[in-house]
Amino acid sequence: VQQREEKQLEASIDALINRVAHLKNSLHSFIFKLENEYDRLTWPSVLDNFALLSGQLSTVNKLMRSEKTPAFRNQVIIPLLLSPDRDEELAKLTEQRVPVFSHEIVPDHLRTKPDPEVEEQEKQLSTEAARIGQDVAQKQIQTLNKLCSNLLEKLNNPREDREAENS
Repeated sequence: VQQREEKQLEASIDALINRVAHLKNSLHSFIFKLENEYDRLTWPSVLDNFALLSGQLSTVNKLMRSEKTPAFRNQVIIPLLLSPDRDEELAKLTEQRVPVFSHEIVPDHLRTKPDPEVEEQEKQLSTEAARIGQDVAQKQIQTLNKLCSNLLEKLNNPREDREAENS
């Protein structure tokens, strides 16, 4: 039974690595386009890239929620070797993002919950959100939507005026 579970875990990790690699390649491609081809980029092309990324993220989520995928949260990761020296193999595997696996870095990379500051901010936001009633929240949403609509209208009108002048 344990050997079957290990094989299932290994297969799940391989599938996840494969899906994440596809996502990473798409992100690299999109970032390259944004940085180097921004003058030729059209809005439909940008939307297509977002749709591709969204689909790939959805696939990763489905893979993570699959019945065949073991719960990764039940897996324990224990660092076997910590060193303050640069590890070229680790740097190569992480594309130079993690050159050292030391006592200083391990708590950040193996963290299972947010930083205490982030956790505190999240708690404050949740408390504040709970304090605001549903009616007040709806009014604030409507006000914000109205402001955005007015701003969009003002931004679009000068363009229409210029186009009318040019024609």
